[in-house]
Formats: sequence, C-alpha cells, structure tokens
Amino acid sequence: MKFRIYTFGCKTNQYDSEYLRRILVNSMEEASERETPDVIIVNTCSVTHIAERKARTLIRHLLRTYPNARIIVTGCYAERDPKGIEALGDLTVVGNSDRGKLYELFSSDSSPKVLPVEKEKRVRAFVKIQDGCDDFCSYCIVPYVRGPVRSRNTREILDEIKALGDLGYPEIVLTGIHIGRFEDNGIRLPDLVRLIYREVPSIKRIRLSSLEPQEVDRGIIELFDEIPNLCPHIHLVAQSGSNRVLRDMKRRYTREEYLSLVEGFRSVRNDIEFTTDIIVGFPSEDERDFEDTITLVKEVEFIKVHIFPFSPRPGTEAFNLRQIDKRVVREREARLRDVSLDVACNRLRRLVGENLEILVERSSGGIATGLTTTYIRVYSTISSPVPAGSLLDVHIEGLDKRRDSIVLKGTS
Repeated sequence: MKFRIYTFGCKTNQYDSEYLRRILVNSMEEASERETPDVIIVNTCSVTHIAERKARTLIRHLLRTYPNARIIVTGCYAERDPKGIEALGDLTVVGNSDRGKLYELFSSDSSPKVLPVEKEKRVRAFVKIQDGCDDFCSYCIVPYVRGPVRSRNTREILDEIKALGDLGYPEIVLTGIHIGRFEDNGIRLPDLVRLIYREVPSIKRIRLSSLEPQEVDRGIIELFDEIPNLCPHIHLVAQSGSNRVLRDMKRRYTREEYLSLVEGFRSVRNDIEFTTDIIVGFPSEDERDFEDTITLVKEVEFIKVHIFPFSPRPGTEAFNLRQIDKRVVREREARLRDVSLDVACNRLRRLVGENLEILVERSSGGIATGLTTTYIRVYSTISSPVPAGSLLDVHIEGLDKRRDSIVLKGTS
C-alpha cells in the first residue's frame, strides 16, 4: 500500500504531518507524485477562512481524482467543523483531540514514540516541544482546536534531536503554539536550549520558531548572548501596533512593552533580526490605529512582516463584531506591504559588502540558495554544485525586492 500526506498551515502542523509519516513508513510506502496512493491524509488549518477554503478545494479534488483511496482529514479544521467536512464526500474525519485514534489506524500503539528514520529533502527539521494555547485572544480559533497548553518530555525531545543530528540535519527549529511556555518538571525553554547545545553538538544551528511577547523573560533574552549556535532571529508576534486594538484583541502586552523586548534582545545581540505577524482590519481598528501599526513596523525595522486580513472565526468573541469595509482592509493591507518592504530593504541594504554564511537548501544552474542565521534568503552564484545542507560563505553584492520579501544576492 502507498500513502500521501498533504499539509496546510503552521510549522506545528508540518511537524505533526512528519510525525505521522514516520509511523506510516513502517507499514506502507510513500507514493510519488506519479503514483496513485491507497491512503491520503489531509492535515488542515483553521486559522483563517481562506485556509479552510483551500482545504475544501483540495479535498474535493482528491475525492474526484482518487475515488478508490481512503481519505482521512485531520488537523485544526477537522477539529472545528467535522460535520462540514464529512458532508464533502466519502472520507474519515479525525480531529486533533482524537489524534490517538489516527495513530491507532496505523499502529498498535495509540501514542507511539517515533524517532526519525530517514533524512528528507529539507535541510532543517522541525521539532515540536509544546502544543496548545490558553490565551483565548478574541479573534483566534487556536485554543478551541488545539486544546490547553502542554509540553513534551525533555528526554524524548533530546532523543529526537540526537537522531536528527545523526541523520545529518544541520539545523533544528523548535516549534509549538507557545514555545515560550515550555515546561517539563522544572525544565523551561532556556534550560532546554542549553541541553540541546551541550548534548547534541552535531546540530550546527538551533532556531526558535515563534515567540509571544507575554512569554519572553530575561532568561530567554540572555540565551542569545550565551548560546553561540542559537540563530539571532526572532519571530516576535505583534498583531497590531495600537494599544487600543491590542486590548480589544485581548493580547497581553502593550506597544511599549513590545518595543522594550525588542530593545532588550538587541542589547545582547546587535545583529539580531525580527519578523512578525500583523492582522489588518480588526473590527475596532480605525485609521489612527493603523498608523500606529505602520510606525511600529518602522521603529522595529522588521525584515519580514506576514500580513493577514482579519478573518472572523466562528466561536470566537470577535466573530460577531461589525466588519470593516473590505475595500478599506485591502487598501491598508497594500499600504502595510509597501511600507514593510521599504523598511526591510533599508535595513538589509547595510549588509551589501558583507560576508554571510548560508545553509544551502538547493543549488542548480550555477546558483545556490539558502538562509542566513538571521532568516534572510540569499541567492549566490557558485562555480560548482554545492550539496544541500552545506554551510556556504557568500559575499553580498546586492538585493532584490520581491512581491512580499527582500532577498540578497552574492557570490561564493
């Protein structure tokens, strides 16, 4: 039998799919793009209505294309609206809260402890250390579909990372919904990072996937001065630059507290870079609030802003609030994109003439591409092929502005 997995959404979802893949390869073969799968698993996202719509489109396509395959839909959308998904056709729905049942379909153990068995095409590996959320921000569906905060066992995490190091992964990304709340028998996130650094020297880069401002303390900040292979890049979620909107969103920090954290991180590593998420068009956002977000982007100098138009999620407090005109939201989204690209361009221009190390993801046609430790995409000319997973020194000669990001160009 052959299987195939489709994944939507965040790094945590990507990890969940990879974990399931490790189970399936013990009893089945992964289908190539040209092969017909016997089992198809769709791991869905529910953070926006667009993510759900994309999942429905794919599921309908799979039902038409593979009428004899067993199709299983899991993930956050499956947790939020199982009946709606079941109405799409002949398939099985397994929500996040029933994940053990999904494992039972393919393993005698309802909660298998599965280590990596082979290296994938990626050069960085996601390692989930935590799941769940207790914050219940007024707009967010995640606490309803992911459950309460809970952390993995430290020894299991370390064993998994050691296995990844043995397979040749040079970089691991610690992921979860709230990794700053990781806690296992007194071991917190800073302790875990120190253990990884000491016990798994084969890992060349340790990266934190995302941090919520209310979770950051001095212990996390000082890690970036203490651990030499901790990547100096932080995805520090903002969502808005307006205190009024942050209050209405039920975020647990102010604009001033956010900026203080940025200053704290840069006081220990002046080369640290920030990316973030911003929601545009929250129901209570007026023009002044939006301008506060614009000025926050300029003050922090994010190298990348992920922009999301407000998406009302059923069951959340903000679902029934009066929505802002969609034309206004689109206009603000476009303005923020233009500003954020200009800000990133100005910040990254200072790197022209510098030598940066990238982790090569692929190379062909005389070009290698990869990411710096600060999560900047670089394209470099090369005189001969460079294996994926190699560390390559690149002399930066310029930059390009793409539709939604800035990339650097150079030569090795």
